[in-house]
Amino acid sequence: MTRRHVLYIEDDPVNAMLMQGILELRPGYVLQVARNGAEARRLASQGPVDLLLCDLHLPDIGGGELLTQLRAGGLPPSVPALLVTAESDDVAAQLARHHGYDGHWTKPLDVAATLRSLERWLA
Repeated sequence: MTRRHVLYIEDDPVNAMLMQGILELRPGYVLQVARNGAEARRLASQGPVDLLLCDLHLPDIGGGELLTQLRAGGLPPSVPALLVTAESDDVAAQLARHHGYDGHWTKPLDVAATLRSLERWLA
């Protein structure tokens, strides 16, 4: 079985635990959580990353700026990046496009929809 590596950049421990619980429902998914931009840069450089999930508001950097830094630091453009935010769906879609994300998920996450989306992005 191929292991798929997901990097989730999220400073809220409850949201991180929820994502961990969702990914545990699918064997083969490995989740790493970064609580801030500095930790995200370190984990991304250590690889591998098959999918990047990023909160918009982090304690040390905005999610848009962080994606730019991660790409400049070597995260391949082929790695899909999704903005994960509590903004409304319309606002989240606009922010994702504006900041170069491939898509978005809105919080609170729907478990079934998140699993379906994970499978599409990691197919």
